[in-house]
Amino acid sequence: MPSRLLAAGLLIASALLAWLVIASALAARVLQGIIGLSVVYVGFLAYRGWQLIRASLAAGSIAPEEPDRTPSALPFISVVVPAHNEAPVIADVVGDLLAQRYGSPPAPSFEVVVLDPGSDDGTGAIAAEAAALAAANIGAPAEMFRVLGGELMAGTTTKGAALARAMPHLRGSTVAVVDADARVAPDFLARVMAAWSGDPGAAAIQARRQPMNADYSWLTAAQAEEQLMDLASQCGRRQSDGTAELRGNGMFVRRDVLDRVGGWNPRAITEDLDLSTRLAASGEHIALAPEVAVGEEAVTTLADLWTQRMRWAEGSLRRLMEHGPGLLAGSAPLARKLDFLAFTGEFLIPPIFATSIVASLITIPLPIRMDWTIPISLFAAYGLGSFLLALAGLSGMGVRGTSLLGRSLRGALFLSHWLVVVPAALLRIAVGPETTTFRKTPRMGHASAGR
Repeated sequence: MPSRLLAAGLLIASALLAWLVIASALAARVLQGIIGLSVVYVGFLAYRGWQLIRASLAAGSIAPEEPDRTPSALPFISVVVPAHNEAPVIADVVGDLLAQRYGSPPAPSFEVVVLDPGSDDGTGAIAAEAAALAAANIGAPAEMFRVLGGELMAGTTTKGAALARAMPHLRGSTVAVVDADARVAPDFLARVMAAWSGDPGAAAIQARRQPMNADYSWLTAAQAEEQLMDLASQCGRRQSDGTAELRGNGMFVRRDVLDRVGGWNPRAITEDLDLSTRLAASGEHIALAPEVAVGEEAVTTLADLWTQRMRWAEGSLRRLMEHGPGLLAGSAPLARKLDFLAFTGEFLIPPIFATSIVASLITIPLPIRMDWTIPISLFAAYGLGSFLLALAGLSGMGVRGTSLLGRSLRGALFLSHWLVVVPAALLRIAVGPETTTFRKTPRMGHASAGR
């Protein structure tokens, strides 16, 4: 109920503000001044993010000293793969994970646990076959791999519910979550843990997500740019002692901290964002590993994109409403609280943009002066901020010349879809049924995903 009231209140407040600024020149100029300051702030984040990306890639290119590979010297990692009806992709990720070089070969310092709550396409059997093949080819010990089934909490089918179901069965002091469509290099675990050692106080760390099928279409290519824009933003927030966040695929969390903040939320439709905000509210922070990539599939159709983005937007808004007050009142440093407020403020632009257009259209037959510069200013500011983040992310990864400009423009144009998605998600929260199910993104399978 509180989320419904907050979402409805935000939409009403946006509508009232939109009406005010199109009717009052002074209010319009004040709002445009605030918008200008927000672009400056995004530019600052982009620059700081670019710095961290470049520094991380430079550090990651230097071969580290060989660590002590005895089991007692390395944190034991439970790598969890939620997998419901993932037959097209599960074998590849199981093979990649069991081939990890982390710990001594006779007794690796990790386990791989596939969570299969009732697949009907043979996902569990295919995963077990892939594990048996890895055991035959590379000598992976049988105890390294398990398929965990069982029922989830009543009324939930979320990824968070699957992860909560798995926790009592995991052996690791660190829990890593990798999606079923992921592909990782043999040194993935070792490199993430090496990056984490540079920020040992972090409660969690997030690897860089990278679409493998970026060459499939304009839509998938734009999602690759979006991932780098998000990376630049997250790195900028981390560099400024802000609240960097987990992103679901390729996230690592310390088991003791996870337990202390209440574990995975089985009712959260974006378990990664929900956990990120709870960690920040408890005074913890999240590290980033831009130099370590985890591959994944970008969605290939507009219908699937809309479903995915509505889930992301609704989940993000719900966790802001539910856990934001606790973060602001909690023990987090002031810089993180201010960063959180600035980040939350970015969610105000889409509903104000949408309602300002509606308000301007309503005033056409009325004797009221319209100020169309408001929606234009909002759109331009959102696009400019997105463009700056795209420049930072792409140039940080080494893209140069006309490709940098063209890809940055494509990324900025693509990101404008959030101007529609966020108001739609607010409307769903305000008047729609509560979402407690997880609609999985369809998989192409790596063979046809441009790999």
